[in-house]
Amino acid sequence: MTDQPEVLSRRLLDDLARQGEITGSWAAALHTVPRHHFIPDVIYRHERGRPGNDLVPLHRADEPEHWLDLVYSDVPINTQVDDGNPSMDGTGFEVTSSSSQPSVVAGMLAELDAQPGERVLEIGTGTGWNAALLAHIVGAGNVTTIEIDPAVAAHARAALDATGYGGVTVVVGDGAVGWPNGAPYDRVLSTVGVAAIPYAWVEQTKPGGRIVAPLTDSYRSPGVVMLTRHDDGTASGRLAGPAAFMALRGQREPRVRGADFVDPPEVKATTELHPHHLTANRAAAVAIGLRVAGVCWSWQSVGDLGTLWLYAPGSRSWASLQVLEQPPYAVEQAGPRRLWDEVTDAYEWWLDAGEPGADAWLVTVDRHGQQTLGRDGRPSCQGRTQPMIVVGSAR
Repeated sequence: MTDQPEVLSRRLLDDLARQGEITGSWAAALHTVPRHHFIPDVIYRHERGRPGNDLVPLHRADEPEHWLDLVYSDVPINTQVDDGNPSMDGTGFEVTSSSSQPSVVAGMLAELDAQPGERVLEIGTGTGWNAALLAHIVGAGNVTTIEIDPAVAAHARAALDATGYGGVTVVVGDGAVGWPNGAPYDRVLSTVGVAAIPYAWVEQTKPGGRIVAPLTDSYRSPGVVMLTRHDDGTASGRLAGPAAFMALRGQREPRVRGADFVDPPEVKATTELHPHHLTANRAAAVAIGLRVAGVCWSWQSVGDLGTLWLYAPGSRSWASLQVLEQPPYAVEQAGPRRLWDEVTDAYEWWLDAGEPGADAWLVTVDRHGQQTLGRDGRPSCQGRTQPMIVVGSAR
């Protein structure tokens, strides 16, 4: 098995190259920086349909070949559950740290376009693998990475030291406030999702520098945004590809348990609209998320049939749409918010706007917050999205 990581790594890189996900220097970096040196010996798999906690541990010592095969597959690896406090049986309910999907990592690094000698700030150290990839290109002494969780940071520190990237600076702290001690940076990369770009990141980036981060909201993560820092202290840019990341801990919303929403339906109706129009179409779902705050959804299906559930934890509201063989489909709603009405109103707004794609939105950030503007220059929602900066609470 001594050559197995090499074989699996080459298989993964060949797959990414065929898909057009990786080229040039980053392909060399991914080949040179072995992912398995950074992944903990215990990782977690989802067992769909399992009652209670559905994140089940996989121990490297028990299933070494399966563990290694997952590590060198184009999938995210769940590396921590419940902030490092799994249940007595080792299972967990919520993923709280992970190693991102390699194709997504490669895409974000390509968008960052960091060059040798440039200084990079990374938000969210995780396993340390991403920081090592950056270090391979720009030099270990030019990379600073921030992690809120001391245990996660310690693991990354050890992995970086063991693989020859000991020059990377690992900071245990609040990623939302950046690391002003090392500013200014040529590039800022976040590997955690943010509802709004903290202005501290803009302040700590050189004029002309680039910020790459995944935006997130409860309905649908808009995707990776690429911002350029301007001379006037603002930053702006557009969305690139789709990506879903765990949020900064100061912005994190707990995973919803549907069983907690027990109020009986108060409003019943029918609709001809299939839920895939509201969830499977990225452009529509991103627009809905920009208009409707605090709403999440789940799709429970058997084949093409199933039920769409909408939840608003803040108000204990819910709605459901049951898909049978043919429309009309039954809709039920409960709570102070009428979630089905809100979501479909937002969908109609998107249709009336000409069905803009996700890349049509212009994201702007200044010291007052973040705005998302449409083609007409008008905001996608009322007011600005304020970054939730809580010292000591970001991931």
